[in-house]
Amino acid sequence: MTAKTDIKNREDIKMLVELFYRKVIIDPLIGVIFNDVLVFRWDSHIPVMVDFWESVLLGASAYKGNTMRAHIGLDKKHPLGPEHFERWKKLFFETLDEHFAGDVALEAKRKVELMEVLMQTKIAQSRNPNFIQ
Repeated sequence: MTAKTDIKNREDIKMLVELFYRKVIIDPLIGVIFNDVLVFRWDSHIPVMVDFWESVLLGASAYKGNTMRAHIGLDKKHPLGPEHFERWKKLFFETLDEHFAGDVALEAKRKVELMEVLMQTKIAQSRNPNFIQ
């Protein structure tokens, strides 16, 4: 077996994202969101997620989206609860642990932990009728 290396470049991030989403789309809890609610399109979603994670982990500037707005909008179509974020985190951590080891992989886990809390907080706030985005 090959020793795991750290996340070093866009190709590593692309591999991480693709392997993660292969798990997501077949997951009984969150796969439904991607397959039925979002009508997940591999060719359009994956490049955006690669841009996002490359920005988060390697300081690139390709990502131009608004993840918070996207998730608040998704929550209006399919309410997102703690169990959805927990599953997302579990699958992401699993994918990281299966393929990578090092400081950037650890930083990815820290970022996911922060995103989980922030997303849930902002989504809960967005459910308030006085919420201003």
